[in-house]
Amino acid sequence: MTTKRAGDTAARTAAMFVLPYLLLMVAWAMSNPPGAAPDESDHLVKALGVAQLEIGEPFTGEAAGSLLAQRNASISRVVNVPAQLAPDGFKCTAFKPNASAACLPGRPATGTGQVERVTPIGAYPPFLYLPAGVAAHLGSTPGQAFLLGRLAFSALSATLLFVGAHLLVKWLGRWSLLGAFVGLTPMAVFSSSILSTSGVEISAAFAVASAVVVIIRRPDALLNRRTQIMLAISGTALVLSRQLGMVTLGVLLLVMVARVGAQRVWQLLRGRALVFVMSFTTLVAACAAVLSWELAYDHPSLTGTPFSGTALRAFDVGLLSAVRSGVGNFGWLDTPLPQVALATWVILVVVLCAAAVLLARAADRWTILTVMAASLATAYVVDATVFAPIKAGLQGRHMLPLFVMLPLLSGVVVVERLRGSSLRDALPRIYVVTGAVVGAVQLIAVYTNARRYAVGTSGPLWFLADSRWHPPLGWPIWLVVAGAGAIWLAVFAGRSHREAAFGVVSEKATRTQANAG
Repeated sequence: MTTKRAGDTAARTAAMFVLPYLLLMVAWAMSNPPGAAPDESDHLVKALGVAQLEIGEPFTGEAAGSLLAQRNASISRVVNVPAQLAPDGFKCTAFKPNASAACLPGRPATGTGQVERVTPIGAYPPFLYLPAGVAAHLGSTPGQAFLLGRLAFSALSATLLFVGAHLLVKWLGRWSLLGAFVGLTPMAVFSSSILSTSGVEISAAFAVASAVVVIIRRPDALLNRRTQIMLAISGTALVLSRQLGMVTLGVLLLVMVARVGAQRVWQLLRGRALVFVMSFTTLVAACAAVLSWELAYDHPSLTGTPFSGTALRAFDVGLLSAVRSGVGNFGWLDTPLPQVALATWVILVVVLCAAAVLLARAADRWTILTVMAASLATAYVVDATVFAPIKAGLQGRHMLPLFVMLPLLSGVVVVERLRGSSLRDALPRIYVVTGAVVGAVQLIAVYTNARRYAVGTSGPLWFLADSRWHPPLGWPIWLVVAGAGAIWLAVFAGRSHREAAFGVVSEKATRTQANAG
């Protein structure tokens, strides 16, 4: 097979892997009521302002009595938005899981010109809000603005997933996606379908982690200019998405350098000096932009310290909640996955990572344990400094970007070790079962959320005939789209077992791929 044909095959395989996730994102974006995600109305206000090149003025009003309200006031900004797109009344579904979404405004917003709205998302880096804000401005109602902004973020997220999947398949083969099935939790897909930068952050981290896993396994991939460019693009998106993006990128790159060796990395990068300089300059510029924004605009009150006994004692409870919400807790974190589905996914993660630790060689074992420790340490520092002081809980979606490295590397280790053992014949079955189970849980997640907003959590399990709120075009079409995405995941895994597509690229072919880039 020529290098060009191999590259084309990798691109097609990556696209076939990402397409079901895109279908699920579209189903989520269309079926989830507007504003039915954490602070989504506030994210829309920010996006609308950024699209007008406006970041707003600091909020100077009085805060309510709660600690959360005081924190929000310290980072809020007053933004001008088009009157007809102002998302007034779209928070009515928050924290009312027994109620449907029938409370949402039934008429389009009225008025012309610009109106002032306060957003507590004012301190978030504004850079990635621009495409969503431009898309939202194309709507004529708040509902349309929500939908268009969501689809813009979904497109960005799906593109970054493709980057990561393409790198894995090109260098390590189709079966290297085993860990990707497990790492892309229902919450990751949900986050990629709402008007927020969380989904882009998770998808960008997935792409960076994929590049790191590839480079750990095949350092010569750094000689390929496309690998460097993809790493720079995904790294830039990760940095620009949210403040913690730089930390995630730093940890992942340190893991890469520690495994490959600083001298070896430098030698490889020098082989593509021009591309490296351009990529490095882009990443530095992104980091500088976020740091400049932080120094100028992000001055939250009521922050804490990691050296807090109270925060440490409360961390175990917060961590358990974060794990649950990292797998699936939708809406305003008031619509959890059913316990059976949640437990199934947790078992997948634990079994995959534990198997990798048991089967891995020493270097891989220490890498997995190091990333696990870094994830826990980062979670604690964030919880102690940001959430504990205002008596709020750590959210799982904020930890998914760093976590995703664990199942990705674990999947690669398991595939490698099983292929070289007497259990080789079990590997195709593991791959197929994982794809089928993941697809089923992803569909259950969409259906659970749909039922909650159609009839409330106390309503009938089969809700279509009793729905008190309907998405555009009705429920059936979006449940069918979600079902198609879930089935496609299982079919992709089923087709993959027919190909001995992992670890068969020779060193000569690897060098050819690198030099062809």
